[in-house]
Amino acid sequence: MRLSAVLIVTVVIAAFSCKAHAQDWQSTLMLETHSGLTSNPYLSPLLGDWDQAGTTGYLLFAPIGQTVASFDAFSAEFVAGAMYKPFFDDRDAWSGIFGVASGRYRISTRFSAGLEAGASGVSSGSDSRQFWVQPVLTWSPTFFTQLRFRAGPSFGSFSYSIPDEEGDGLIAVDETRRYDSYSLEYETWPNLRWQLRSLLYGNLDDPASSLGIRGFANYRMRPEVQLHLNAGFERFGYEMTVITQGGGPPFGGGQLREEITDEADRILRAGAGATWQLHRNIALMGQADLMNYVSSIEDGSTIDFQISAGARFTFSPTRRAERGKARVEWTQNDVQTVMLNLNYSGEGQLYIVGNFNNWASPGVPLVRQSGNRFAARLELTTGIYEYKVLLIEGSEERWIDFSEETYTVSDGFGGMNGLIFIE
Repeated sequence: MRLSAVLIVTVVIAAFSCKAHAQDWQSTLMLETHSGLTSNPYLSPLLGDWDQAGTTGYLLFAPIGQTVASFDAFSAEFVAGAMYKPFFDDRDAWSGIFGVASGRYRISTRFSAGLEAGASGVSSGSDSRQFWVQPVLTWSPTFFTQLRFRAGPSFGSFSYSIPDEEGDGLIAVDETRRYDSYSLEYETWPNLRWQLRSLLYGNLDDPASSLGIRGFANYRMRPEVQLHLNAGFERFGYEMTVITQGGGPPFGGGQLREEITDEADRILRAGAGATWQLHRNIALMGQADLMNYVSSIEDGSTIDFQISAGARFTFSPTRRAERGKARVEWTQNDVQTVMLNLNYSGEGQLYIVGNFNNWASPGVPLVRQSGNRFAARLELTTGIYEYKVLLIEGSEERWIDFSEETYTVSDGFGGMNGLIFIE
């Protein structure tokens, strides 16, 4: 009862995707743990599957690792994870693994092309295994907007049991399927507080039969607190064979007639949650989701829900190639005058750009003081400011990565913004 595990994993991987144009690599390890109450684990954001056996409590343990490497115009990413989900009733615990590998070549500052391949396996009473390969095209009209298109085949094998004709035993069934899917993702950051993302996905063979639309919004109340909203619609099309008996004489039945009809189940869903970055490596989370399932062959609809709370622990091993990264220090001389001091060991002209100048490029130039030290003077009023450091070297423009010592927050696009508080 799902479009494809590919689509579920795509939603999860989007949260960890990175942009990288410098020659570098970085690894991140994460452990996510949740506890909650659910009436249908299909609402799980990680390898969910359909099960309406009743409301139950559950735990979730999910270790995930990510490695991103970039060499000039080429970048590669690998994400792998596992999931273990025991329930508080008598149903079997769920377990699963997944991995996604992708490579991307930056054709220009606006376009890139690449390939993504992944696999997943889930044991949840039945067993399912899937593998997919999808070319990926990305268009970035601005630093704060991306349009990404994926399309390609996925192959799945499913093992489950059904009752035999007598009803006193089970028959093992092994089934294989191919599903040609597509997804179109749009992501934008309209201002400093909002990140918006929408996702359209479905079946390439019959786009109108099975499709889904998901929307996500993140709102940053404070640097360490974010609110999350999501809403979506899913349509699952299928054919059903109906056998009816035609009319006949009063004392005799008519002939049996077989009729194939097109049916579709529909799902409406919505959710809200919050994340509190308690520490650089620790985040607390809460989430509530609601789903309305409507079947075209049954009267009425079914309401399902899921509520959860948990924590996320992250660890980033020491990065290689700290050369070429910016270490930023701020000094407040008086009420409004702020001095920026930056250590950078690369070539090219540096600029600082941020919400203090409405992200207007190229921004305020940094002046080399001595050796690898640069400085700039800004007039800033009391508030919280986000910024980036822009490198212009010949015809190339790119953001400079920040060192580990610089205080940063996510920019919503897989990169990081520097952060400064002016009192």
